[in-house]
Amino acid sequence: MSLPKYEDQLLSCDQRNSESVFQSVADSYEDDLLEFNEFPDEYINFVLKLLSDSRFYSKAGVWNFLLVLGTESHRLRSRHYKSLSDTIIDNFRDYDDEDLCLVVCDFVARNYSFKEAGIIFDSLEAIENQKPESLHGFVADGRRIMIAEEERRKA
Repeated sequence: MSLPKYEDQLLSCDQRNSESVFQSVADSYEDDLLEFNEFPDEYINFVLKLLSDSRFYSKAGVWNFLLVLGTESHRLRSRHYKSLSDTIIDNFRDYDDEDLCLVVCDFVARNYSFKEAGIIFDSLEAIENQKPESLHGFVADGRRIMIAEEERRKA
């Protein structure tokens, strides 16, 4: 399936079934990636769009695409990580889905260097502190994961 078809599917689903639709499309997206030796820019741009357009990130399930990127982390380039962190920082204030906030922080903790993750978390923490109380604590969770990942790397 093509990226425009994926986009149409994600846009047309409603909140009731969005999580299952996003999961299904993310599975197909991941299958597509098997056809490429290098991570295609258009595929990373697709995820950047999902993370920066409220028509997507306001629906439950967009976090499934970050899980795919996590499994494909060995194929992502530094420019991809830079674009992802910029997009996350620019849009984190508008993320009101708890699962998305948690997965974003988990993704940062597991896929960036300790130093880079710390810098990203500093930005996200300032943003998180301005969000409703129910959306607090995800950055702290991310920092705990980051520390555990660093200890695991050193062992």
